[in-house]
Amino acid sequence: MSDLRWSDEQLDHLRTCGDSEADDVILDLFARGDDVVRAINMLMRDLVENNDVPATSLPAGARAYFLATGLPSWADGARIELGQRVFHRYGPLIILLLNTYSLPICYAAAKGAQVLVRTGRLQSNPHRRIVETAQLVVDVMAPGGLDPSSDRGAGLRSAQKVRLMHATIRHLIRRDSGWDPAFGLPINQEDMLGTLMSFSVATLDGLQRLGVELADAEVDAYMHTWNVVGAVMGLQQELLPRDYAEGRAVADRIGERHFAACPEGQALTRSLLEMMEYLAPGTAFDGVPAECVRWFVGDRVADLLAVPATRERSPLIDLWRLFGRFGDRLGDRSETMQHAAALLSRAFVQALLLANRGGQRLPFHIPTELRQVWGINWP
Repeated sequence: MSDLRWSDEQLDHLRTCGDSEADDVILDLFARGDDVVRAINMLMRDLVENNDVPATSLPAGARAYFLATGLPSWADGARIELGQRVFHRYGPLIILLLNTYSLPICYAAAKGAQVLVRTGRLQSNPHRRIVETAQLVVDVMAPGGLDPSSDRGAGLRSAQKVRLMHATIRHLIRRDSGWDPAFGLPINQEDMLGTLMSFSVATLDGLQRLGVELADAEVDAYMHTWNVVGAVMGLQQELLPRDYAEGRAVADRIGERHFAACPEGQALTRSLLEMMEYLAPGTAFDGVPAECVRWFVGDRVADLLAVPATRERSPLIDLWRLFGRFGDRLGDRSETMQHAAALLSRAFVQALLLANRGGQRLPFHIPTELRQVWGINWP
């Protein structure tokens, strides 16, 4: 396959393409007439509340979907295991990168941000969305998370659930009279591809900038693992990049096409920063989430997202500013940023666990073996 896949003509076509397999399940539910609200509510409830096999109360079509879909035939168990070992070692940093790099570049894609705003949850309850997204990453990247024969295979089930949720959102929004067709089909193949690159390519780039040196086989394995997840979530397999270099190329191409300032992307970013500030303990990290976002995505994209410039409120920020004056000589991989990211990442993951105890709050689960390796205490 050639790079013609990333021409404007081809990518424009992808903006008209959804996910027929999952879309058919949702169309079947909506075809139930008066029972549609009950059916959709039941589906969403079961997707959120059941972590293992699909509940028998699910409509037949939805249950058949869960039983029939699984890992693609080309999934390589050894490469998946190696990719998950990368997460085993660097999980807190990867979760931090999710919120300071991956999600912000998703918000910078102005057309895709329209869908996120219309779902409402990122602004009205950003904490829940942060937890849900982080939980997906933990589920698929934990040891055995994609093993359909393992009782630890929560990642496969999580990816299947997200795929159906996307199909539901696609069905509802495309029938909204206020939806502008110029935005493309909601959660289309191009937007799905760009999002997948934010989880794989951006994470690997962020780790490298933090001084994490991965072997070529580990980079390949991490890309492969997320390609498997992308296939499970309904991304056309011929679109999946063959390696990191190709992933970087398509991520840059999509950014060139869609990164633009828009009120929706800025509002989403503001909600994310406010939530990270809320979760960061004490005052030592004041302003650090915004600085992290600006450092990873770059000033141009940070300005599009209206990320505030650093104010000298934190000793960590002061050190970053000092090192920044010598950026040409020191490069991006300053020991200060590496140390600060390590501190903030563990504090952030610990806060996610502490903030979700009891009541009706969404639980955030990290397998015991990962918490032990990361030095994260269970509240």
